[in-house]
Amino acid sequence: MKKLIAGESTITFEETESLLVFEGSMRLANMKEYDVVTDFLKESSETSPQNLTMDLRSLKFLNSSGITTLSLFILTCKKNNQPQITVLKNDNISWQQKSVTNFKKLWDDVEIKD
Repeated sequence: MKKLIAGESTITFEETESLLVFEGSMRLANMKEYDVVTDFLKESSETSPQNLTMDLRSLKFLNSSGITTLSLFILTCKKNNQPQITVLKNDNISWQQKSVTNFKKLWDDVEIKD
């Protein structure tokens, strides 16, 4: 298990399950500050070349730079055609209601589950 603490949030990568769990509120100031998140996502995807699940259900807040970071990660996976991405969302969290479905628009192969 690998863990990244980014501001008031934590991302945990469970290698055996190919699972990224996002928790807390991710409010980093700008795209440069999200570089550590980008690197963590990239390393996780390289460890899980077939399937990767991103569990966002406990991520209470994600600002626009964070949404952009996740979107760029999905586009990178699309370009490489791997890994297959599944996103677990929580419709009781407003940013997820508005933004998570857009990941499917970026790459039709993204699977979104409640």
